[in-house]
Amino acid sequence: MSLQEEDVKESRKRETEVSTLAELLSGRREWLLLAIVLVLLLVLGYTVRQVFSPILVFVLFLVATYPLRHETIIRHLILVATIIFGIWFILEISGAVLPFAVAFLISYIFSPVVESLARRRVPRWLSIIVILLTLLGAVVALSVVLLPMVFQQFQNFLTTIPTLSSELSNSMNSLISRGILGFTPENQNLQQAIIGEITARVEDITRAIPNGILGFVAQAASALTKMLNLVLVPFLSFYVMKDFELIKHRVKMLFPKRFRHRASDIYAIADQILGSYLRGALTVAFINSIVISSLMSIWGVKYPLLIGLISGLLDMIPYFGIIISMSVAVLIALFGDSPGFQVAMVVVSFLGMNLTETAILYPRIIGSKIGVHPVLLILALLVFGYFMGFLGLLIAVPTTAILIGLRKYYERSIRPAH
Repeated sequence: MSLQEEDVKESRKRETEVSTLAELLSGRREWLLLAIVLVLLLVLGYTVRQVFSPILVFVLFLVATYPLRHETIIRHLILVATIIFGIWFILEISGAVLPFAVAFLISYIFSPVVESLARRRVPRWLSIIVILLTLLGAVVALSVVLLPMVFQQFQNFLTTIPTLSSELSNSMNSLISRGILGFTPENQNLQQAIIGEITARVEDITRAIPNGILGFVAQAASALTKMLNLVLVPFLSFYVMKDFELIKHRVKMLFPKRFRHRASDIYAIADQILGSYLRGALTVAFINSIVISSLMSIWGVKYPLLIGLISGLLDMIPYFGIIISMSVAVLIALFGDSPGFQVAMVVVSFLGMNLTETAILYPRIIGSKIGVHPVLLILALLVFGYFMGFLGLLIAVPTTAILIGLRKYYERSIRPAH
C-alpha cells in the first residue's frame, strides 16, 4: 500500500471518528443520552468541587470543546467562556497589578510633558526623573505637612457632630419663643411637631455624614494596606514613560493586520477625550481645593483644610459634587462664631468658584472635548454611582464621553461601509 493511500485511509478514519455536532445530535436518543451524560458530569463536578478552580474549569472546557470548535454554537460558547474567565482573572489579579496600573496612569498623564521636552532636545531620562522627583516631593510634603493637619481637623469635626442636632433644636426653640417664626401660643403642638421633625432629620444627616466619611476612610485605609508595594511605582513609571510610544506600538501589533487601522482610530478618540479630561479635571480640582481652603480661612470657617480637600475631591463629580461639599461647609459654618455672615460667604464662595470653573477654567484647561449633554451626564452619574459607588461617580463623565465619541466614529466610519 502506497503512502498516499495510507494518508487517505487515515483521513477517512479521522472523519468517521470526529463527527459534527449536528450529526452527533441527530436523533432524540442522542439528545437524551447527552442530557444524562451532562447531568452525571455536573454531579461529578459538584462532588469534587473542592479541587476545582476557575483556571482548571476553563482549561477543561477548552479541551472538551476543542474537537467541535468548527461549529458556530461551540465557537460562541468558547468566546463567552473566555470573556467570563477574563473578567474573573482581571478582578483576581487587580491587587497584584495595582502598581502597574498606577504607573501606567502616571505615565499617561505626564507623557505629553515628556514628549514636549524631548522636542526641545531634553533627554527623556532627565525629564522623566525631574517629573518623578517633583511628584515624590509633593507626596512627601503632603504627607508630612498637610495630612496631619487635615486629620486633626477631621477628628475635631467628628467630635463636634453629636452636638449639632441639640444646638439646632435649642436655636429653633429660641426663635419660636421670640415669635420670629410666626407661631403663637395657641398652636404649641404644631410648634413641637415641626421642631421634632426638623431635629429628627438633622440627627439623621449628622449620623449619615460621619458614617459616610468613616466608611470612606476605612476603604481608603484598606486600599493603602494593599498598596504597600507601590514603592515599585516610581521605577515602573520611569520605564513605562521611557518606552511609552514603543509600548503603544506593541499593543497595536497585537491586533490582526486588518484591524490595526481601526484600533488606532479608536485609541486616538479615547486618548483625545480621556487625556484632556483627566489632566484638566485634576488641575481644576487642585485649584478648587486651594481656593476654597483659602477662602474658608479668610471667612473664619472652621476646618478650612478639610472643607477644601472635600471640595477638591468632589469637584470631579459634576453638579452633585458642589452640592455635597457646599452643604458640608454650610453645616459647619452654621455653628461658627458668626453663622449668618459665614454661611453667606460660604455660599458666595462656592457659587463663585463654580462659575469661575464653568466660564474660565474648564474652557481654557479642558477645552470642548467633553461634549456630553447635561441630562445624559446626570443620568450617567446616577447609573454609574448606583452600580459602582464613589468610583462610578468619578469615571462616569470620561466613560460617557468616550462612548459618545465611539458612537460618532461608528456612524461616520464603520456604518457607511456596511
